[in-house]
Formats: sequence, structure tokens, C-alpha cells
Amino acid sequence: MKKMFLTGLILCFLSSCDKDNIPVGKEDDTHISSQDSTHNNFSPKWISLIDDSKDNGELDISSKYIGIQGWSCIANPPYIYVGATFPKSTFNTSFDKEVTDKKSPVYLTFDFNNPYITHMETVTYNGYLKKIKEAINSEEFSSYSFPTRPYQVKLAELQNLENLDSCFVDNKDFGNTLKRIVKQELSMDKVKSLCIGKVMFKSFTVSMETPTNGLFMKEPSGIENFVYVRTLTYGTSAYFITGSNKTYQEVLAAFKDSFMNDYHNQEGVLNKSQIILLTVSDINQEAEVKATFNDLNSFLKNPFMNGNTYGYPIYCKGVYVKDNSLFIK
Repeated sequence: MKKMFLTGLILCFLSSCDKDNIPVGKEDDTHISSQDSTHNNFSPKWISLIDDSKDNGELDISSKYIGIQGWSCIANPPYIYVGATFPKSTFNTSFDKEVTDKKSPVYLTFDFNNPYITHMETVTYNGYLKKIKEAINSEEFSSYSFPTRPYQVKLAELQNLENLDSCFVDNKDFGNTLKRIVKQELSMDKVKSLCIGKVMFKSFTVSMETPTNGLFMKEPSGIENFVYVRTLTYGTSAYFITGSNKTYQEVLAAFKDSFMNDYHNQEGVLNKSQIILLTVSDINQEAEVKATFNDLNSFLKNPFMNGNTYGYPIYCKGVYVKDNSLFIK
């Protein structure tokens, strides 16, 4: 099965009615309700199909600030950049109250296949944007090969639509809006299982070397409480909800195999399943709403739109200004 899964994943992922709540898949004639009075106790049990992440102190910010196009869920990406410094109380939360004291110049490294290294004289948001633009126009970037293998793929069972917001604890507005979209667009008639999935593709990472004499030209007061961004990793992401007349375990098995073949097979588990897909592909962090398995397949085959996008910040790493020790939230 593992060999089948990897083969299917490479082909498809790289080239996926007010009624009382009834346990999923218990009987053939049971189906999901859109209501659940106990959803506050729900915690998704994620099953990772692919996970190339490493325990290196990176903080996942991939869903923290995203919004949804055409809905009252506005993206709120913070003004973060490599070298940006914040009080530890706002780091990885609101990223506000930036410490704007003048910083020493730093060297930035873009880890393309052939790394691009540049000197940032003015360590500010605008200065960083200029360096991003220079890097994207460099020969190193022109020869950069975007990853085709997902960085992460994970799925979890939803026992009820009301549980959706519990899957986005760092962005309740996104979770609640997604819930409204699913309720509006998905027909819950005869739905026996609900599944949530997340896919992330990692692009490149920008990192900095700390100046020998410290980050700031003149040490600000309260330095022991300040944390700066040491690395930013860019990428794209997708979130999807499936409603199926089959059990969650059957749906999970279909995704472990070649899910598009299953979808096109009239006898396949996914053939009569429904999907709501949200893809986040650029720096604006506004998700596009889509509604077919073909859309999911297209994202998996071309997550960086033929190199026309490098994504948005999905991970960051923070270290303390005082001693460069790792910030752990």
C-alpha cells in the first residue's frame, strides 16, 4: 500500500437538514448533521500522508492571517520581514509594536538551487521588499526549480460541520467563514462522512546572518524581551472539505491511492463525493474558493503557477536579540 500511495501521490499530487449528530459510518443509512452541541470539545486527529517538516524551531504561520476572496473574511498579513524585531508578546501573534531603532546592515541568503546572497543596508520592511524584488529578478532565481513534492499533506475526519472552527485555532474567522461556505455550497443529503485536508508546498527560505556587533547600532532598552525574524519560508497552501456517501476510512484510502482515478471511476469512493477547496498562492494571502476535484488536482500539479508566484510566508523562525537563542512559542 505504501508503494501504491507514493506512486499515486507523485502522479496526482505532484504532476488531492437539522438532525441529531450520528456517528460516521455506523450504518449504511446514517448521515451527517450540520449541528452538534458538543463541537467545542472536538480536536482534529490529523493523519499525515506526507510530512517533510523538521523540528528546527520554525513556527507555522500558514493559516494564521489568511482570508477568503468574496467573503467577509479579510486577510490580515502582518508586515514581517527578515530582521524585523518585535516584543516577544506580539511575536507569532499580531506581529505589531515593531522595534524600529536603526539596525546594522545584514547579509540575506535566498536558498535557491544556486543560493542568492545580498547585502541589505537598510533593514526595514521597504528595504526587504527591494531585496525580494532583486532576488526574483536574479539569474539564480531564473534557474530555480520549484518543488513539485508537497511539503505536507494531512487529513482528518470531521464528525460535524460545527467542528470546522476547531481546525483553525489560530484563525477562527477563517474557520467560521469556511463553515458558512460549506453549509451554503455542500448538499448534506446522504452525506455519511466529512473530511478536512491541508496541503502545503514549500518554496524558498530567506535567512540572515546576525551582525558581529549585534543587530542594533545602538542597543535599545528592554532588549531582553525582543525577538527578531531570523528566517522566513515562503510557499502555497490548500484547504479542502469533502462530503461523501462513503465512510471516512474509505475516503482516506482513496486519497492514499490515485484519487483522481478513483474520482473518475463511476464505482469509485470519490465519484459522488463533493469538495470545497480553498487555495492560497500569493503574498496577499486571499484564498480562492473552488469546488471540484479537478481544481485540487490542478493545484497539486502546478502549485506555483508555472513560476508566476513564489507564495507567501508559511513559516518563520524567531531568535532573541540579546543572545540569539531560539524563540519558542
